[in-house]
Amino acid sequence: MSSAESPSSPAEYLRAARALEARWTESGTRVLRLAALASFTADFVRPFLVVEADRLGVSLRPWFAPFGQFEQVVLDPASSLWSETTDAIWLALRLEDVDPKLLEEFPEMDPAQRVERVSRVGQRLVDLARALRERTSATILVSNFAPPPTLDAFDANDPDGLVHVVNAENRVVARALAEIPGAHVFDWSGLSAHVGGRSFGDPKLWYMARSPLAAPTQPVLARQLARSVRMALVPAAKCIVVDLDNTLWGGIVGDDGPEALQLGDNHPGSIFKDFQRALLQLKRRGFLLAIASKNDRETIDTVLRTHPEMVLRASDFAAIFANWEPKAVNLRRIAEELNIGLDSLVFLDDNPVERAQIRAELPTVAVPELPLDPMGYVPALRDLTAVDRGRLLREDRERSSMYAADTTRRELARGAPDLQTFLASLEMKATVGRCSPVVLERVHQLIQKTNQFNLTTRRHGINEVSRLAGAADSAVAWLRLGDRFGDMGLVCVGIIRAVDGTTWEIDTFLMSCRVMGRNVEDAFLAYLFELATAKGARRIRGVFRRTAKNKPGESFYATHGFQEVTKSNDELVYERDAVSAPYPWPTVIARSSETSEVSS
Repeated sequence: MSSAESPSSPAEYLRAARALEARWTESGTRVLRLAALASFTADFVRPFLVVEADRLGVSLRPWFAPFGQFEQVVLDPASSLWSETTDAIWLALRLEDVDPKLLEEFPEMDPAQRVERVSRVGQRLVDLARALRERTSATILVSNFAPPPTLDAFDANDPDGLVHVVNAENRVVARALAEIPGAHVFDWSGLSAHVGGRSFGDPKLWYMARSPLAAPTQPVLARQLARSVRMALVPAAKCIVVDLDNTLWGGIVGDDGPEALQLGDNHPGSIFKDFQRALLQLKRRGFLLAIASKNDRETIDTVLRTHPEMVLRASDFAAIFANWEPKAVNLRRIAEELNIGLDSLVFLDDNPVERAQIRAELPTVAVPELPLDPMGYVPALRDLTAVDRGRLLREDRERSSMYAADTTRRELARGAPDLQTFLASLEMKATVGRCSPVVLERVHQLIQKTNQFNLTTRRHGINEVSRLAGAADSAVAWLRLGDRFGDMGLVCVGIIRAVDGTTWEIDTFLMSCRVMGRNVEDAFLAYLFELATAKGARRIRGVFRRTAKNKPGESFYATHGFQEVTKSNDELVYERDAVSAPYPWPTVIARSSETSEVSS
């Protein structure tokens, strides 16, 4: 089924789901498992989940626990939940299911009792999420609460009314889940409001089947749930590349002139201005913006600098390519300049011919359809799964400024007489430490998404990373880098494990490609040597496992004093004496005091 196809009835969804499952069996497709633990009958969404996940590029097989059996299913090691590997778990507790007398007794309670009563359910939800995290590395999706419908149409007038108490508890739950690595809020409340309270459910289905979802709501919820699973398991894009004429503004600047562009606070210019605002919001969520336009660069620079209605300015773009080259050429240049893969790009262009050409020449670039009417640009951006990111970490918030500083560094490099002079002029400073709960989620994020300089590309789950960090025969380490132009964030992750009493293996060694070639890998290798020798290692083993993307790391061990031990088509194994040949910390990088309390 293509992403454009969508069944129009429950029967069609059921047939499509069965066809997909049969195809998986025949082809041996790797299928993700989603376990649903709900306080209601959720099984009705099964075919919708299978089909909607497929439309998002994810093969997903749902499993449903008996409704209302949360602790029993989670805490019993013999339950079906644990019978096979689970990739994601959906926890869905409705207030009115878990506390059936809440609506009846709520009006008689004082404000403190109301808060306490609702918070009991919220705490149960958080406790379940914590219990799951102790037992599995699966992504945990937790539905927040939609205020149950009351007979009082004016409940929101009461600051201690049910609406406000429930919304306040949702915030408490969200804060608690933010402290649980790999746990995310599934916005049940927002979905209910979007669909509409009365349309969201069907009394007949509730009373007859204990399902709170009306038939038209089921595919809507399934798509949002599938999207949440995809968000958690598929890395988001890194850069949004936009065309200019009739995309970022209305009109053709080369023909109409900057003064005639449709861009302002009145229709139709307000449409394009809102689109720019939406792009700016994505930039603030850690996505890079870039321009690929067939235009005169000087004209574009003038518009970006002087047009009074522009929301986005030149400083908001990490790369600008305005010329008469094919856009595929410029997309390759953007990826090269930003040191990211083509599969990290999203390309937005109003011209269907340009979109088709990019899809044909650069199939790994995400190229969503933009509607003919620019009024649909913002909704199209809102529906773009490639920019789904569940939680912002420090590095996400600061990514644009980090890449802007990289531009300054490149300019400095071009003027330096040699590499060592350039590196010394950066005044780099590294902070190293061992993984703690404070940085666990960032460490896990890098393990999951780093491809180019990743020597083994072992995708350890978050629970396994936590276990390795606390075990006596292993260690998980990180390095954060800064220089005179700014903080570059946590850029290296390493895992070392004991092979025997004297040999330790570097299980994982990865580094952000933004800092390649700056001796950062040397500093981090020196730190891993320190950790291993402190634990009694006399030899360090390094492993390189080939993937389609990690060619930059293939010669790393050979050029860093390791001797090749074994070799196969997919794996190279090296060793180096750690006692007679300890690895030195590079002189061009200062080292700060070791700490594990660096914020993620």
